[in-house]
Amino acid sequence: MSETTDWFSIEPQKVQWLVDGLIPSDGYTAIVGKPKAGKSTFLRSLIASVIKNKKFLGRAVEVPEGQGRVLYIHLDRKDVPWRVASELRDKLGITKEESSRLHLYTSDNVPDTGYQARLDWLKDRVMAIQPNVVVIDLLWQFTCARNSNDYKEVLDAINQLQEALRSVQYQGSLIVTMHARKATNADDEADDIIGSTAQRGSFANGIHLSRDRKSGHYTIMTDQSLRDDVFGEIDKSVLIRNPDGSLELGQKVDELAKADKVRRIEEDLKKVLVFVAKHPGCEMSEIMGQLMMSKKTVLRLLVQAGDMFHIDGKGIKGDPLRYYVRGYGDDAVSPESCIQAAA
Repeated sequence: MSETTDWFSIEPQKVQWLVDGLIPSDGYTAIVGKPKAGKSTFLRSLIASVIKNKKFLGRAVEVPEGQGRVLYIHLDRKDVPWRVASELRDKLGITKEESSRLHLYTSDNVPDTGYQARLDWLKDRVMAIQPNVVVIDLLWQFTCARNSNDYKEVLDAINQLQEALRSVQYQGSLIVTMHARKATNADDEADDIIGSTAQRGSFANGIHLSRDRKSGHYTIMTDQSLRDDVFGEIDKSVLIRNPDGSLELGQKVDELAKADKVRRIEEDLKKVLVFVAKHPGCEMSEIMGQLMMSKKTVLRLLVQAGDMFHIDGKGIKGDPLRYYVRGYGDDAVSPESCIQAAA
């Protein structure tokens, strides 16, 4: 029987990063999203950054130049290999010389005789290639669990994968992709992985991707057990795709929503200003009817406009409130100046 670990003497270790503050160099990371959310685009841009020693999302990739090696197991059958090769070569610019450090395998290369056979194959490839990064896209095309909602089965399958890598003393990064469920959890989007929560618990860092079809924005957020004080976690933000295939972080989604709300209020205020300027002495019912706005909305805009408006009348039967743009009609005031004032 072995002695127990002297836990009291264990010293904290500094996290080593593959991508600063985002992906640990010796840890497990999951990239999660619905189909068409941008998982493959994100993944290949990351792979190219490792191979070419380029920044990723504006963050340093901590691999010596010319030494990054990637084992890329591509099992997403709808994404045919020639398209994968074309994106890596023609769009992301991986050269013939650099391609020797990127080992791409598809379902044709991976054994189909059972999970243990695939694990043995993976161990053999890791020992031969000595990669900095192992990528499995998609995880559940490689691992095996009869019921993806069974916590114990899912946990066992992932543990076997991680143990297989440890058994060959792999000390690099494991990055996998997984699908998100149809419905989203408004309280915690990081819990949207299809199947058991054992998946979320088995990966130190989760990168969650989505696409808003209405706005056309691709977005990213992270759920990180491992993070640093400089970057922290990524709050849900727009993910910008550049023409050269590189990615960068855009505005935070909540800030974008606030800016959009301000823009819409400004546009509504302009409409009210212009209408009242063109119809001096108009009543509330006319503003509401012509602009298709509720009384509550119009009143809120009038309050926001402050002294831009002048009101007369007592607001009683026979003497309703009448609205004017203050100063409009003077030689110095024009409809254009009203619009500019509202901007």
